[in-house]
Amino acid sequence: MEGELFNAIQKQENGAPAEVHHEVKPSPEFSFVPPELLKKETVRPQGFCVREKCAVVGAVFGGIALVSWVVILFGILAAIAGIALSIVGLKSKSSKYARIGLGLSIFGLVAAFLYAFAAYQGMINYNYFTSDFWG
Repeated sequence: MEGELFNAIQKQENGAPAEVHHEVKPSPEFSFVPPELLKKETVRPQGFCVREKCAVVGAVFGGIALVSWVVILFGILAAIAGIALSIVGLKSKSSKYARIGLGLSIFGLVAAFLYAFAAYQGMINYNYFTSDFWG
């Protein structure tokens, strides 16, 4: 009997952890979204994906940037939007449109910056309505 007690004490001193089983309760789910909306699956149409739309819209913005470089701020904003959308659209099936849009956007951005530089240096009279030409 004494040996049994000694063995139990020795097992505890050797660092053998006592096995304790606790029941783990699942935490409640907190969500501000109704459960009906979480169960619905979104199905995308097979035709046009997001990257393809970005490629086409990037080409459109590239064309706008190419035409609107004369209005410096609008040309720069359209060119930056065209570059960003065309880069996203490069990995799509419509990468042809994305490359076209990227080229047009870069050309429009360079033209807008050159025009802004020329207007800042006084090579171009950007403010037509206050110039001597209009009286």
